[in-house]
Order: sequence, then structure tokens, then C-alpha cells
Amino acid sequence: MRRTAKLLAFAALILAPLAARAECSIPAVATKGVTGFQEAVISVSDLDAAISVWRDIGEYEVVCTGTANPIAAAFWNLPSDTRIDEVVLRKPGFTRGFIRLVKFNGVAQQQIRSAGMFWDTGGICDIYMYVNDVRAVYEALRAKGWQAFNDPVTYTLTSTVTEVMIRGPNGEVLCLMQRVAPPYDKSVYGLKDNDPLGFGVPFNAALLVKDFATSAHLFADILGWKDHLSGNGASAAPGDNPLGLPKNIAMTHTRHFAAYANHPTDRTGSIQILENVGLEGRDFSALADPPNLGNLALRVPVPNLAAFAADFTKKGGVIAMPAHKMELSPYGAVDILAVKAPNGARIEFFAKR
Repeated sequence: MRRTAKLLAFAALILAPLAARAECSIPAVATKGVTGFQEAVISVSDLDAAISVWRDIGEYEVVCTGTANPIAAAFWNLPSDTRIDEVVLRKPGFTRGFIRLVKFNGVAQQQIRSAGMFWDTGGICDIYMYVNDVRAVYEALRAKGWQAFNDPVTYTLTSTVTEVMIRGPNGEVLCLMQRVAPPYDKSVYGLKDNDPLGFGVPFNAALLVKDFATSAHLFADILGWKDHLSGNGASAAPGDNPLGLPKNIAMTHTRHFAAYANHPTDRTGSIQILENVGLEGRDFSALADPPNLGNLALRVPVPNLAAFAADFTKKGGVIAMPAHKMELSPYGAVDILAVKAPNGARIEFFAKR
């Protein structure tokens, strides 16, 4: 019995590094030239259920599956023996706009934005994607138990869109947009003509904030990102809006927003800040950390992490988690650090080694 126990312990020791290495069906992905966030990390309680949404409704493909590198636990400030199961998905053929689903095992969790509304601040509120038929996708998600803040609403900003904000079982929120006018190249986002289902590649993520100026300072001045789309206004009559705001409030209270990306013309992967002026809700900023559930982090590639960190701190930025070296599938060996936006949202910057 002792000999058997020793052999089993030895086998576990030998196999542990293999178990900690996610298996990928694609070669290592290059991030050179990618702007904005390369991937969004979503913490879930049921991997199979989450995969089915992204695969069967979103029409994403699984490209990596397995257990995260053990260093990820330290990077996320968790006990070293925390097992983190993960799955990476993408639109077929795309090398950016990945979704990483993670499941933390054996640790206490709560939703980052539990029952959060659009007047509640803190964390990453939602991830934006185009769809071909917003009502078809909306109904498919509702059949999986997802619920929206309002039925799909059509409005015009720089373009006319029909939009719905819909929340999943972990508190994650997706903003699904169907472009009505003007026409656009759907293939840029991975959408197929005559296919009612499918999510496009994520092109934006929104942070709900208490203080617009402080958040704008991070993105515009410290990070030096470009403001691609901004505004300050209320909803037009009759006040219909996808946020679930009462119509009279939507028409009388302004929303101040700006979407930033680190490229002068390419907005894909932008991060948007939004303040609901005059509305006070709960503040979830203290909960926007691993291992909590929901939209957990955005990961942005940079050419050189040391150079990025030096410039970031020189301009007054604060690094929340210093650089760690680890294997990050499907990119290979990386250096990675984390910063926290003023609303607590976690943004991770990484560079391939």
C-alpha cells in the first residue's frame, strides 16, 4: 500500500505540469499590431453552460481548453493550489477578440455586479458585439435563461442600431447591436450573411463610473489612448433606451461617455467609460477582482511590458499587480501585469517573450 501511494504521488508530481498546460488546437497566436483588448476574461460557475452559449448561439469555436498555468493563481492573488479551469474561444479564423472563460475551484465567490443596473458603478459592465438579427439572438439567449434590461430598442447615434443589453447567469452582460444603417462590412466582425445567430468579434467594453474626469485621465492622459467616440446627452423622446432607465429619467438625465483605444483609427477593442449624471446607485468596485463571477478582466497586448510599465508609472499610473512571467495559451510565454481603473475594473497588459 505504501509503495502504491508513493507511485501515485510520484505520478501526480510528474503529470502536474502537463495538467497545468492548456491544450490548444491552433498554433501560438501573434499579438503584434493588435490594438485595444485582445481578449475578455469572464469568470463562470458552469463552464459547460457558458461554452454552449458562445459556441451554439455565438458561433465561436473552442481553441484552447485545460487548466491555467499555476502562476495565474499568484497573479490573481489566490492561494497557490487554486485550480483554474479555462477555455479560450474565438470567431473562426480570427486572431483577436478572444473570450476566455475561467472557472475557479474551491474558493469563495460572489458576482461582481450582482443584480447590477446601469446606474450602479464598478467593474466591467458589458461587452459589445454586433449581431445580424438581434431579436433572434435575444430569444436564443432567453431560452438559455438569460434576461435583458429592456427588450431590443432602436436608436441613432453615429449610426442607427437595434440594441439589447442582456445578462447571463454569472452576472456577465453583453451588449448586442444590430446595425440598421448605414451598411457596413459584417465580415470584419466575423458575421455571415443570412445567418440569424452568431456574435461578432468584441469591439468595445464599457465601464460605468462615478467620476468621468478621473477615468478619462487614465485613458487619455496616462495611457495616451485616443477618444474615438464621445458624447454627453439624454435620450430623445419618447425616452426608449436599452439600459432599463425609466423614460422620464432617460430624457432628463444626461449620460457622459467616451470610448478609448490605443490606435488613431482602429477602434476595435476599445474601452468605454460612461457616467449617468445625477443618478446614484451601488458601487461594485471593491468586488471587481478574482475569483468573483462575471466580466472579470480585459487583456491588452503591448510590445514591451517593461517599457510600458515605466511609462505608465512615470505618468502617474499605479500598477495593481506587478509583472509575472507565465505561459498563457495560445500566446506562449508572456510577461503580464494588472492595473485597476478608477471604478475597480481590472485591465491586464501583457507582452510576448
